[in-house]
Amino acid sequence: MLGVASAWGAAAPNVAPAPAPQTLFGREAPELLRDVHLEAHTSPDSLTVGDRLILELSVDAPHGVDVRFPDTVPANDKSDLLERSITSPADAAQKGGGKAGANDTGRAADGRDHWTARYTLAVFGVGDVALAPWRVTVRADSLYAVASTDSIRITVDTVLTDSLAQAKIRDLKPQEGLPLSQWPWIVAGIAAVVLAVALVWWLRRRRRPQAAVIPLVRQRPADEVALEALRRLETQRLTLDGKFKEHYVALSEILRRYLEDGFGVAALEETTAEMCYDLGRHGFDRAHVQQIRDLSDEADLVKFAKFEPSIEDAVRAIDRGRDVVKATCMRMTVGAAVVQAAAAGSGVAVGGPVVALPAPPGDGAMAQGGGA
Repeated sequence: MLGVASAWGAAAPNVAPAPAPQTLFGREAPELLRDVHLEAHTSPDSLTVGDRLILELSVDAPHGVDVRFPDTVPANDKSDLLERSITSPADAAQKGGGKAGANDTGRAADGRDHWTARYTLAVFGVGDVALAPWRVTVRADSLYAVASTDSIRITVDTVLTDSLAQAKIRDLKPQEGLPLSQWPWIVAGIAAVVLAVALVWWLRRRRRPQAAVIPLVRQRPADEVALEALRRLETQRLTLDGKFKEHYVALSEILRRYLEDGFGVAALEETTAEMCYDLGRHGFDRAHVQQIRDLSDEADLVKFAKFEPSIEDAVRAIDRGRDVVKATCMRMTVGAAVVQAAAAGSGVAVGGPVVALPAPPGDGAMAQGGGA
């Protein structure tokens, strides 16, 4: 064992400089302590961790002096209060005696009153432990004084025995260092570099201006568009419902759009006479111009003069428009070659041989029926 607790504490009373408790009223009178005797006793003689310590405070004071014991352990003490009991002179007289040398009235042999306070403590710590001094207040009428014990020193044994030492239980060894392979760090470094390169590439690609995507629209030939529009008009059968005006308006627009898209004639904005004049200037045969004139005049009569043809004539007008498109569609290819040659210069072939075309006939040529 490491040691045992001292059996008896200090008995010399001391005047405490601390202020009086709040329950006391009056003035401090240290001279009251001349006839007051304070003793402190501890038990058991030996302590181990977890044992309870019994502290007994005994006070012999003149008759008529009131003694007040502390209700709690002193501040900053290394113990905890478990139980507390106080025996006054009156309590001792009822039990039939006090301490050794006291009579059955609870008084000492010299006639003084005997007071006893018993505390059960739980002590914290191992080895030499010093408990703080305990203070007792005595009071006579309006006078009071404070007596205190010395520091109470005890020794608390550990619960460890020699059997543990004989068992050769040794302390834990320090943590063993394990050799680490360098490959995980190498792979992690390579992955970090690849990730950084990919991030930089992605950021640069994101900042790069994107070229505008222009959808390629296939330019269909004007004759193909016109023939398809004529087929749709034929399937609508507007004449069967008596819608002759709608029928001829659609037929005239199809024919004029064909001439404008295929030959550059402003047919949609011109009158029939102006359109036929432009067609002659573009080298159209007189027969073709007359077919277009007749078809346009018939459409104008229905649109503006409220002329109502027969159903057979209205249906036959679609066939007449289809014949005009088929008879003049070859002229669009020849005209394209002429435009290329004119852009490159006279006598220079652009994308193929130059096609020699006769000069556009004037009024006299049209009267004679000449043309390409």
